[in-house]
This record gives sequence, C-alpha cells and structure tokens, in this order.
Amino acid sequence: MRKIIFVCLFALILAAPLWAEPNSARLDEQIVNLQRQIELLKENQKLVNDLQKQVEELVAEKKERQQQTELQKLLQEAQQLGSQKNESATVARKFLGGERQQPQLNPEISMTGNFYGTLNSEAGARNHFALREAEFHIISPLDPFTRGKFFLGVPGDGALEVGEAYMEWLNLPLKANLKIGKFHNQFGILNRWHEHGLPQFDRPRVLDNLFGGDALAGMGLAANFLLPSILAQVNELDIELTTGGDGTSFDASIDNPILVAHLKNYYDISRNAYIEWGLSGAYGKNDAAKNYYTTLGAVDLTYRWVPIGREHYRTVEFRNEFFYSRRQTEAGDLNRKGFYSYVTNRLGYRSWVGFRVGYSELPLSLEKKTEWDVSPYFDFWQSEFVMLRLQYSYTRYSYREDGHAVYVQTVWAMGPHKHEAY
Repeated sequence: MRKIIFVCLFALILAAPLWAEPNSARLDEQIVNLQRQIELLKENQKLVNDLQKQVEELVAEKKERQQQTELQKLLQEAQQLGSQKNESATVARKFLGGERQQPQLNPEISMTGNFYGTLNSEAGARNHFALREAEFHIISPLDPFTRGKFFLGVPGDGALEVGEAYMEWLNLPLKANLKIGKFHNQFGILNRWHEHGLPQFDRPRVLDNLFGGDALAGMGLAANFLLPSILAQVNELDIELTTGGDGTSFDASIDNPILVAHLKNYYDISRNAYIEWGLSGAYGKNDAAKNYYTTLGAVDLTYRWVPIGREHYRTVEFRNEFFYSRRQTEAGDLNRKGFYSYVTNRLGYRSWVGFRVGYSELPLSLEKKTEWDVSPYFDFWQSEFVMLRLQYSYTRYSYREDGHAVYVQTVWAMGPHKHEAY
C-alpha cells in the first residue's frame, strides 16, 4: 500500500511543470490584453478631451450669439425710444408758445459796489466815507456771431452814467473781432480796467495826469486781430478809431477823431511763469480849434509767476508801464514822461500784499512839474464776491507840499459777472 502512495506522489511531482506551463502562457496573454486595453483607453481619453473642447467652444459661441442678440434688442429699443422722444419733442415744439422759451433770451445782469473811506492830509481833500460807484453789468450773446455789453455806473452823487455800451462781432475772417459803441480804449493795460477791478485803490498818477483822473474812452470802432506767432507765442493787435476824448490829452469834441493802437505779445518762459509786453500809441487833436495834436506812446511789461498746483495759494505779479507824451501848443511842444511799477504777492488763499511806485511829469504844464508816489497795500478776499483793501499813499510834489492818504475800500459783486477780467 505504501508503495502505491509513493508512486502516485512521484507521478504528481513529474506532472507539475506540465500544469504550470499553460498557466504561465495564460498570464502573458492576459498582460498583453491589459496593455492593449490601456492603449485603447488612452486613445479614448484623447477623443474625450477633443470632444470636451468642442463642447466648450460650442457653449462659448452660443453665449456670444445670445449677447449679440440681446445687444441688438437693446439698440433697437433705444432707437425706438429716441424716435418716440423726437416725435414727442416735435409735437411739443408744435403746440408750445414762444413765451416759454423767453427766459433763455434774458441777458446776464450783475451789479458791483465800490465803497471806501479816506483820511487825506492834502489841502482841500475830503476825509469821509463814500460810495465810489455802483455799476450795473448787462452782458448777453445776441446771436451766434455777436455779443452785447452794457456797463452803467452810478457814482456817489447819484447821476447815472454810461461807462461802456458796445456790440462785438466775433470770429470774423483773418481771426478778427470787431467792436462798435462806447468803450475804454485799449491803451496800455490799466486804462481798460474799471475802477472796481483796479489792482490798487486809485490809478497811477501818470494815468490820472494824462487822462484827467479817468480812463481814455470814446465812441467809435475797434478791431482786434490775432496775429501769427512771429514775435511771441501769442500776438494780438488792437486798432481803434474813436471820438470824444478825455478832455486833457485830447479834445473831448464829438467830431475829434482819435486813433489808438496796441500790440500785445505773450511768452511762456516756464511751466510756472510767463512774460507779456506791449506797445501802445494814440494820436489826436488836443484843442477845440483843432490846430494842435497830442501823440502818446507807452510800453508795458508784465511778469507773472503762478506755480502749478498752488495757484490758489501763491502768485507773484510784477507789472510796469512807461509813458511818453508830446503835446503841441502855441509855446512849443511839451515832451513829458512817466511810469508806474508795482509788485503783488499772494500770501495764501485769501490774502495779497503789494507795493506800487510811480513818477509823472504834468503833461499840461509849461514848467516841468513832477510827482512821485509810493503805495503799499493789503487785499483780503473774503470770497470771490467780496474784497477788502487797506492802502497807504505818499505823494511827493515838486510844486507843493507832500501828501499822505489812507484808504479803506470794499468791493462786492452780485450775479455772474463778479469782477471783469482784462
């Protein structure tokens, strides 16, 4: 029995390799199949990625088409609303009366008050408070081509005066503007300014002596030309022909023509500063008989420093004007000269301090009489509508005792005009 069992075991041992060979072949076959399946899965994954990309592109295209469709709808709705508004506006213009549009044609009306008090040591001078002038400003465009301006003044005595009243044609050929009416002549710089806009309380002595204490003004024609930039970055030329002079340098007869010209030149010297200089001339008869003539010449120079970003707190202005007068008389020609110079420094948002010096030879005196004046002053701007000023003036005369004066002034403005800028 034991022999039989031993023989069987030996036979099994010999047959084991034969059983293992088929099992190993099957494993290799299974491995190959798995590798093929993996390759197929990889190919399928690539196909899936491509399909996913195509789906995303289709979805994006669909969204873009939807947005375009919505935008077109919005545009169509806007066009429909615009056409409806136009139709309604057309209907409104058809049935509304012109009276409803009348306020748009009203001019800009403003008023400027100029009040002062003075202490003056000169003989005959008054120490008092006074309303220097109440001035009404009426400005309006007349049509796209013209503009009208009226300046009506009421001095302290209450007599209404027409300071200026003129009409302007704007933007004419040759870069020109044309003005007709009554106006201050463009002689120098300060002659054009109204009293409420002067940089000091009074005009410099040389201007007072040349024009009798007022500005050179008249009625006539004026043309302003913007010249090519030859001598400077900006060149302007004013030519004026007026009648009715100042009564001092020129006869005030209404039939006495006076020719005035002014050339202005502007330079930017840096980002914060500029220079402006000009030449002025005036020519006309000085007597009622119209036998003698007066020739005036002037040179002005202005330097202004305005730092960018701090223009509301710091500004320095240095201005100068030199005048020459040649007056024909029976006794011969009277050649007189004068000048003024002032510097103003802005201390902050509201405060200014300045100093003016001037010299004048009396243009009507046969003898050479002279006047020197110095004036320190302080300005306080409570707002752009209210200004207060304190000024001291000392005048040295060659023909009488010296004079001292203290001025307290306030200027206020109501309406859109504020203070005229020249």
